[in-house]
Amino acid sequence: MLTKAPIFAQLDERPFAHCATLTDLGDAGLIVIWMGGSYETAPDVSLLASRLPRGAEQWTVPEVLADVPGHSMGQPVLLRQAGGELWLFYNVILGASWETAIPYMTRSADGGRSWGSPSLLFDMPGLMLRSRAHIISGRIILPAYDENTWRSRMILSDDGGQSWRLTARLESPQGNIHPNIVQSPDGRLLCYLRTGGKSGVIWRSESADNGETWSELTPTRFPNANTGIDLLRLSSGQYALAYNHSPTHRTPLCVAITSGANEDWQRRQVVDDEYVELSYPSLAQTDDGLIHLVYTHQRQYIVHATFDQNWLMQGVSL
Repeated sequence: MLTKAPIFAQLDERPFAHCATLTDLGDAGLIVIWMGGSYETAPDVSLLASRLPRGAEQWTVPEVLADVPGHSMGQPVLLRQAGGELWLFYNVILGASWETAIPYMTRSADGGRSWGSPSLLFDMPGLMLRSRAHIISGRIILPAYDENTWRSRMILSDDGGQSWRLTARLESPQGNIHPNIVQSPDGRLLCYLRTGGKSGVIWRSESADNGETWSELTPTRFPNANTGIDLLRLSSGQYALAYNHSPTHRTPLCVAITSGANEDWQRRQVVDDEYVELSYPSLAQTDDGLIHLVYTHQRQYIVHATFDQNWLMQGVSL
């Protein structure tokens, strides 16, 4: 069964809200982080956060998580380490546009209540973040893309974040951004990417060497109107894909599911079909099997939807 509700009403002092990321913190519940301010790229845009404590029904009042006075922030990505430490990756705009943004990271040892001094990942304007980070076989894989060339690449670390390096760019005819990764049962990595052009499709690639190199991008059958997506491997081993099922609009917002632990996409459910912008989905699954989804509603507030795997399997055939 599907339930959905706004996490907060539009904030008078920060009417713009977008680009939420959702993370399950285990016993501490869920946390959602987004960028909010006057408007996108405004110098007052900060990272805000709200929490849903385990067992609670109401999200906490939004609070500022990180702020760089005079500079717009965005693209938050939260990575939970095995020992409980949280790593937050994000972008800071140095000038007036995303082409001037550079990536930073900071760490928290108290569940995100306080954060250490930020460190620069790369002094490369336009190197952007968005998608879920992974730790696979000891390697940290942080999906990224270049806002200036509209080509995706991976940021890798093999020494626990002490040093970072970039892979080669992933090429496609219309360009691509927002690479999303899941691991296949045989160890291969599967990547789905947002198109860089209008009336496009979601692209895919694979890696057999833990993200070091990637296969030539090929089109999937999923439409993409140059809008955000999210790909998640469920506890069952099946994959869930959140996306806009349209080649031209950021609506409807749907979630597709495979029948097994591979790319045999079988069913699609509609989460929201209001004829407005419904964008930038972010998925998480809690240990009770419940699937959580947050997304932007008209860039005014963030919606939280919940459903289970059975509901997805009752959707229309693909």
